[in-house]
Amino acid sequence: MHLGHFVQNEEPSQYENQTPCLTFLIASCLMSWASSPSSITQQNVNQVRIGQTTEMDLVQLFGTPTTRDVDLAGNVSLDWFRSVPAPPKSYIPVFAPFLGAPTVEAQQLFVMLSPGGRVILYEVHSSRETLHPGGMTTTSNVHRSGYSK
Repeated sequence: MHLGHFVQNEEPSQYENQTPCLTFLIASCLMSWASSPSSITQQNVNQVRIGQTTEMDLVQLFGTPTTRDVDLAGNVSLDWFRSVPAPPKSYIPVFAPFLGAPTVEAQQLFVMLSPGGRVILYEVHSSRETLHPGGMTTTSNVHRSGYSK
């Protein structure tokens, strides 16, 4: 009488190895989506003040920037990109165009900070032109050059 079991060495399927990576990717996307405001609002744009607003203030207003760069002079460039989804009625196939369903709105906020950490200029853009600069002018003529003869 033979009571042995056959054990077959099976290689894991290609999907078993990808599950942890996929889980991590989905969790990361959900966390970043949940931690950032879903849109750039006019109310928050109006709070940006040249010479006063700091990077910490901007993060509180708009969430973590999409990109952050520092140039050789120490100026910090921050960018926020958002897309405001269309309302549910725009997802109805065939009928959506007849319902007057709006398209997705793309938004961008660009801010440059001085080496001291204060806003020196900012620009805001919206694909549907729903955002405009706040009460103060959005640009400041700041030109620095380390070049001399």
